[in-house]
Amino acid sequence: MMNRESLKSGDDQQLFTSAQKECESLKEKFSELYILYSLSKNLNSSLQVGLFSKTIHLLKDLLKIEDFCFMLMDEKDNELKMWKASSDTYECAKDVTFKAGEGISGIVFQTGEPILINNVNNEERFLSYKGKIPDIGSFLSVPLKLSDNKVIGVLNIQKREMNAFRENDKTLFRAVAQDIAHTIERSRRYEKAQKEAMFDDLTALYTRRYFLESCSHEYSKVERYKKNFSIIIADIDYFKYFNDTYGHAMGDEILKKLSSTLKANVRQGDVVCRYGGEEFAILLPGIDKDGATIIAEKLRSVVERELIKETRDSKVVTITAGVATYPEDGKTVEQIILSADKYLYLGKESGRNKVVNTAFDNVRKEKDEKRVGGRYKTAIKIARGTNHIQSIEIKVNDKDWKICAIRDVNEKGFSGELEFDGRIDNYICNVVTDAEVHNPNIFPIRIAHAEKSNHGHYNRYLIGAEITDEHDRWEEMFYLLTH
Repeated sequence: MMNRESLKSGDDQQLFTSAQKECESLKEKFSELYILYSLSKNLNSSLQVGLFSKTIHLLKDLLKIEDFCFMLMDEKDNELKMWKASSDTYECAKDVTFKAGEGISGIVFQTGEPILINNVNNEERFLSYKGKIPDIGSFLSVPLKLSDNKVIGVLNIQKREMNAFRENDKTLFRAVAQDIAHTIERSRRYEKAQKEAMFDDLTALYTRRYFLESCSHEYSKVERYKKNFSIIIADIDYFKYFNDTYGHAMGDEILKKLSSTLKANVRQGDVVCRYGGEEFAILLPGIDKDGATIIAEKLRSVVERELIKETRDSKVVTITAGVATYPEDGKTVEQIILSADKYLYLGKESGRNKVVNTAFDNVRKEKDEKRVGGRYKTAIKIARGTNHIQSIEIKVNDKDWKICAIRDVNEKGFSGELEFDGRIDNYICNVVTDAEVHNPNIFPIRIAHAEKSNHGHYNRYLIGAEITDEHDRWEEMFYLLTH
C-alpha cells in the first residue's frame, strides 16, 4: 500500500516537474516571440540609419547583450568592416576587417550559416578580432541575410564567460539578424534615394529641390536673427550654340567643368545647385549685396578666363548672373529668387557676360540723385552693363588681379571693397569695358586708407584709393561710371 502511494506521489511529482518545464519553455518561447515582435516593430520604423541606434538600445535591453558588433561587407574592398558596435568593442576593433572565409566572421559570411562557440580557447578558427579583444570566452556569429539569401554582413555577440550560449540561441539570433538585415537594406535604399534627390547626376551639384529646402532653412534662421543672405542665379551664355555646333556631349562637358569651377570658388557652406538646364543657383548664407556681387563677379571672371573650349574657334565660355539679397530684394525666398532671375534676364538683354544686382530703373534713379561732397554712388554694385563697365580690378601682386567693388567715386579717386588685404601702397588698376576690342584702361593708384570689413564671412577690406597719374584715362573711366 505504501509502495503504491509512494509510486503515485512520484508520478505526480514527475508530472508536476514536466508541467513546470513545459510552462518554463512556453514562457521562454513567449519571451522570444515578444522580443522578435518588439524588434520587428522598431525596425520597421527605422528607415534611416540614424534611427537604427534605437534598435541597438532595444537589442541591449531586451536580449541583455553588452558586447556585440555588426560587420558589413564593403563590396568595393571585398572586406567585412565594422559598422555598428557596443562602445567597448568599437573602440578596440573599429579598424579590424575580415575577408570572406577569414576567421569565424568571414566563414559565417561565406557560408550563410551561424556558428556558436562556447569555449573560444578550443577553436583555432577564432581570431579574437585579430588579437584586439582577447578577453572573450563565448562567441556567436550569425549572418545578416536577406530574403533572397544574399548575405550582407554578420552580427557577432561575445561574452567573457564560457558556455554562455545555448544551442537554440542560434535560432533566435538568426531571426533577429534577418530582421536587422532587412532594416539595413531598407536604410541603404532610403539613403540612396535621398542622395539621388539631393545631387544632380551629371554635375554632382545639389539639385533644385535641395537648394530650395536650404533656402527655406536659411530664411527661417535669418528672419529670427535679423541677418541676411544672398542668392546668385547664373546662366551659360549662348549655351544652345555649343550644343547645336559641337553636340550635346560637349555641352555636358561644359556643364561639368563649370560646376567644378563654381564649387571651387565659393565657401564650403555655400550651396551650389544646378537649377535647371544650363542655369545654376548659389545660396550665400550671411552675405550682403556687396559681398555677393564681389563673389558673382569673381565667378564670372574665373569662368571667362578658364573655360575656353578647344574648338576650331576657341570659343570662350561665359556666364551672366543676377544677384539678389534678403531683405532688400524681397521678403520671402520666392521673391528673392524672382529678383535674382529678373536681374539675370536684364543682364542677358543688355549684352551678357556680366553681373546685375538691381533693376535698371533703380540704377538711373541712383545716378540722378544729388551728389554729396563731389562723390558719386556708382560702379559694380549698381548693375554692371548699363555704363559699359565690365569690372574694376587691382593688381595685388605680380600674378593676381582682384575685383574691387566700388562704393563711390570722385574726380581724384574712389572707395570700395577688395577681397584682399589692401595695405597702404601703390598699385596698378584696370577698368575693363564691354567693348568688342578690349583696350587696357590701366592707370596707377595709391591705396591711402584700408581697414578690414566685419560684414559677412569673407576677408574683405574697405579701401580708399587716389589716382596718382594718368588722370586723362581716369577721367574717361569716371565719365563711364557716372553717366
